[in-house]
Formats: sequence, structure tokens, C-alpha cells
Amino acid sequence: MKSKAGAVASPDSRFAGSLSAIGAQLRQVRLDAGLSLRELAARSGLSSSFLSLVERGECSLSLTSLFAISEALGLAPATLLGSETPAPVPKREFSLWRGTEAADHHAVVGEREYYPFRPGFDGQTLESLFFRIHPTSVMAPLTTHEGEEVAYVTSGELYIRLRDHEITLTAGDAIHFPSTVPHTIANRTAAATEVMWVMTHPSPAAHAALI
Repeated sequence: MKSKAGAVASPDSRFAGSLSAIGAQLRQVRLDAGLSLRELAARSGLSSSFLSLVERGECSLSLTSLFAISEALGLAPATLLGSETPAPVPKREFSLWRGTEAADHHAVVGEREYYPFRPGFDGQTLESLFFRIHPTSVMAPLTTHEGEEVAYVTSGELYIRLRDHEITLTAGDAIHFPSTVPHTIANRTAAATEVMWVMTHPSPAAHAALI
């Protein structure tokens, strides 16, 4: 988390283990693929300095960054998280999400906890998820992809940067924007922030592979 003076604080010790494990997994996968940091940066559209921080466990991955890296490596996001993809769940004509079920179907990526709506339905074009973001140690770089996104803050405070616009959302606030606009988010407070997020994505299967 950045101080008022602009300095970058050390990663929250509560998530150090998670960040280190993901970073080590990413480095091993990259080396196995015979790629340098610069080559992976070129493929993913992320900077080599950011990827280096991630590999050292000093920076958290946003969901968009995770998808970009996974796509660049030709892997499912679950591989980088070190988890196995469960057996497919039969789809219905609707997707029902309950809090008690969500506890068994979520992913932790550094300071972020993701709870995707599952199992979805045939022809689905939107991805909906609830996520909790703890105080951010190092902000992820601006990223872009196809589609659009809607975020509604249910509690806490969310910082979002859209190109040159810096916006702070609090409980009850919402924002809708095209994903082609360079964007990144962070939690610059001392408490957790909870957000409902709905987005389209060019590769819905990548979302499904996350959990």
C-alpha cells in the first residue's frame, strides 16, 4: 500500500505465503517454457519489472493479469494457483449463488479472494463474481482486454484508475466501463473491501478454469 509520501510498503505478512507460492509457481512454469522475463512480458502485455515483482512474491496479481499471463503461457489460471480443476458441474438454465456454497468455491490470489458464480449456463456471456480485496501492497499495472465491466462496492473503499482518471468508490457506488480502457484497482485503506463484479471476456473458458 502506498503511503502519502508515495513510498511502497512491504506486502502484508498475512498474504506473504500465498504471494511467494504463486510467484515461485510462475517462475518455474516460465523457466519450463524456456522464456525470459522480457519474452513473457512481450507475450502477456505486462512489464518485465511487474512480472519480476510477482515472481519474488512482492506484488499481487489482479484477475486480469492472471488471465494475461496464463494465456501467454498457454495454461489454465488454476495451474498458476497450484490447484486442480474439479470435475465439470452440469449446467442449468440459470446460475444460483449462495453464500454458504461460495465458501467451498473460491480462489486466493495474493491479497484478493475471488468467489465466482458457478456453475453457469449454456450460452453465458457475462462472468459474475464477488471478491474481497485486502489492503494492497503493490498496485498492479494498467491492463486492457476486450469486453466491458461493472463493479458495485458493497463495503469498504475501492480505488480504480481508468487511464488518467483516479476514482474512489465507497459502499453503494458503482462504475461501468469498457475493458479496452487501461485500468487497475487497489484497496488503499487499512480494512478489506468487498465488491460485486460483472464482466464480459473474450475467453469465458479461462474464467471457468480458475476454480
